[in-house]
Amino acid sequence: MKNQRIIIVDDEPIILKSLKDLLSNNYKILFFTSAEEFLAASSNFDFEDGVSTCILLDLQMPGMNGIELQKNLKQMNIEFPIIFMSGNAHTNEIIESWRGGAIDFILKPFTASEITTILTTQFEILEQQNLRTPANKQTIENIAITKREAQVLLLLGAGHQQSEIAEMLSISLRTVKMYRANLKDKLYLNSLMELGRYCDHNAAIIKKIAGD
Repeated sequence: MKNQRIIIVDDEPIILKSLKDLLSNNYKILFFTSAEEFLAASSNFDFEDGVSTCILLDLQMPGMNGIELQKNLKQMNIEFPIIFMSGNAHTNEIIESWRGGAIDFILKPFTASEITTILTTQFEILEQQNLRTPANKQTIENIAITKREAQVLLLLGAGHQQSEIAEMLSISLRTVKMYRANLKDKLYLNSLMELGRYCDHNAAIIKKIAGD
């Protein structure tokens, strides 16, 4: 089972095809021909499904460019590592992408070895982050979470996807994502692995807050 995902956003069909052919044997691949297409589809994705994810993002595209998409994703609390791709980027664009949190920048045309090396390194970093327990994580007794946040936390900790939680609680997927973002900010729970461990250690208190 492939447990790593790459989202590719690029308006050049030849780039999409070559990357899909190169990477699909080892990774789950989602690809989009524009930033707008990706944003339109993202509301149907459950990005909290435990699959480590990187985004390969073209910098210069018709309509919304890569940096604008990067800003939109940050506002949506979708903070996967972004690797920018470009054939003729300007220095100010590269600097802006770094300031926005890009983790790497690769110039077109790139070789198969270049892109696979970058991805392998980044997924190794993600794996280490998932195994690491943040030193500044707060205990449940020291923070204030709402009853609904506690309910969402328990269901996430039990392994339910956000779409399932929306149906179980009769709320929208967007609302579930909002609660998940709140919990991330309050408890510093950045991955499902961390979240599951947290729920195991604090189950009694979380259930009390949730009204169970």
